[in-house]
Parts: sequence; C-alpha cells; structure tokens
Amino acid sequence: MSNIHFEPEPGSRDAMPGIGVPKPALYMAGLLVLVTFALAISARFFGFGAFGEPENVPVLVSRSLTFTDQPDGGILVHDAETQQVAIALPPNSGGFIRGSLRALTRKRRLANIGPATPFVLTRYEDGRLVLDDPATKASVTISSFGPTQIAAFDTLLFAGRVAAPASAGTAAVSDSVRSLP
Repeated sequence: MSNIHFEPEPGSRDAMPGIGVPKPALYMAGLLVLVTFALAISARFFGFGAFGEPENVPVLVSRSLTFTDQPDGGILVHDAETQQVAIALPPNSGGFIRGSLRALTRKRRLANIGPATPFVLTRYEDGRLVLDDPATKASVTISSFGPTQIAAFDTLLFAGRVAAPASAGTAAVSDSVRSLP
C-alpha cells in the first residue's frame, strides 16, 4: 500500500503554483507613489504648475452688488452704493448666476458672515470678469465659463445704471469680450 500516490485535487490551492508580484515591480510602484506625492507637495508650496490671476491689471468697471432671496424663489439684485434694485431675477432663471452665488455664499455661511457685505463684480482691461467676495476673499472668474455666462453677469454689471457713459462702456466691453481669443 505504500505505492499509492495521492495527487492534489485539480483547482485546489495545493495544485496551483505560487504566483507573486516581482519585487522590482513593487519597488517601482512604491517609487512612483513617492515621486507623485513629492511633486504634489512641492507644487503646492512652491507654486509651479499652477496659474494665478494676473495682478495689477487696470479695472474697466466695477460694481458692488447685494443679493436678496425672495419668497417666490426670485432674487433681487441691488446696487450696494445706491441701494436701488438693479435687476430682479425671476424664479427658476439665472441658473449660472445662482450657482456662482451659491458657491460664494456657502463659504460665508461656514464663516458665519451675513449678507451685509456686498459682492464685487469687476471687468478688467484684459477682458476678465470676476465676482469677488471681499468677506471671504473667494472669487469666481466668470469669463472662464464662456460668452453666455459673461453676458448674464454683464447684465448685472450694467443693469439699472442711468448714466450714458456706462451704456457706452457696455458696447465697448461687449466688443472687447467678443474679440477675446
């Protein structure tokens, strides 16, 4: 009876040859992870690979605005200097404007800052249109989102202004926006 040889069952663990990852591949994967973290950390601290908004660009036009939610879901936009209603956004309209405001007011709520400080909408000479929140130092560069969104915020920038130079500036700004690359 000692001549009987039992082979492992096909498919059992004992029948499978040992499969392992080669050590050089593990070392290379670990090195890749370390290099990726090192580059990310150094980019964060030294600022390479990131872009920032240009500084010292002249301002074409700027306006301080406050936004008030209405019970029907609309939004009243007030000129912060004159306290006059610049524009009324009906309910379910101005989706991009609402989204931009939602992003900025979320930071205000987290910092327990009320709506008293107005937002500042600024058109720069280089064509950028930026909505800034001076209370939280946050901003949204509107001109990054395309001509439809630029037109929506240009409406806020110039709506309700009665001075003739502002309307002339609207045409000049609109022409400069169209000519942007």
